[in-house]
Amino acid sequence: MKLTVCIADTIITINLLGQAKKAVDLCREYFKDFLCSGQKGDAEIKVVIRDYNKISPVKEKGRTSVFEQKLSTKDIIVWLNGIAGRIGDFTITETTISSFCLDGLLLFNPETSDGCIFLKDGPGCFQPVYRLFWMYLAQVLGERKGCFVHSAALVRDEKAYIFLGESGAGKSSLARMCAGTDVFSDDSPVLCKRNGDYLVFPSPFHQLDPSQGPNKNVIGLNARVEGFYFLIKDNQTYLESVSKREALSLIINRHILFFHYLSARARSHLFELFFDAYDKIPYYKLHFCLDKDIWVQLMLEDGG
Repeated sequence: MKLTVCIADTIITINLLGQAKKAVDLCREYFKDFLCSGQKGDAEIKVVIRDYNKISPVKEKGRTSVFEQKLSTKDIIVWLNGIAGRIGDFTITETTISSFCLDGLLLFNPETSDGCIFLKDGPGCFQPVYRLFWMYLAQVLGERKGCFVHSAALVRDEKAYIFLGESGAGKSSLARMCAGTDVFSDDSPVLCKRNGDYLVFPSPFHQLDPSQGPNKNVIGLNARVEGFYFLIKDNQTYLESVSKREALSLIINRHILFFHYLSARARSHLFELFFDAYDKIPYYKLHFCLDKDIWVQLMLEDGG
């Protein structure tokens, strides 16, 4: 069972094999506005279910339960040799990236952007698949000089404004209160550099209810980024300048989703993307309070 999804300008084929075909409705729900039939994919990810109850690729840290971690390729090869019926045509090389989440395993080949998800047979086997899909798509985008940004992307008059913040910073609150804007995502829009411009695209990953978040009128669109704003809740609204060094440190360490699961090449691409963007697009700390209109301050700065 195959599905194709379009994230930004990249088409991914999802190939559900064997028992994993039971996840087709789940995948359609995850990506319902991003499905695109009849198009050739730029990369493919296979999803399989295997019985690996007796062995685990994860090295436990004492009694602490491990939710997610990056694994060594060497350990994964040993582990895979103990699994019957593994995918024989997925090539594992020294550059293969192996990532574990709950009882699921993601293998990613940076050279082809193909991937494979192994799910542990049994109740709840599909529990990690949402996060593993997200991680895989981040890896594919990274190879193409794009990324999911932990931010809200609001578009006003065809101009995109990126509001960066960790959980609780106010991204979703801004998305709710900003009338007259399109919400590409309140949690993880896609940022790419294309033909010299920095463009933001809608994302299937968000926190708001779909009726409030990304909707069909923005799917397939993109907008040029006019500014990056690090959110700081305050009792007044104003902009504060931020140095290039601090801005890059904040973005690289906190706001590129799954950055440490990307290849060295992809991480280099994204560092260069934000490094160069600083000289072309304003970066600010945005002090704001929820009962004030942020656009008055932003339009003054933008010259509008």
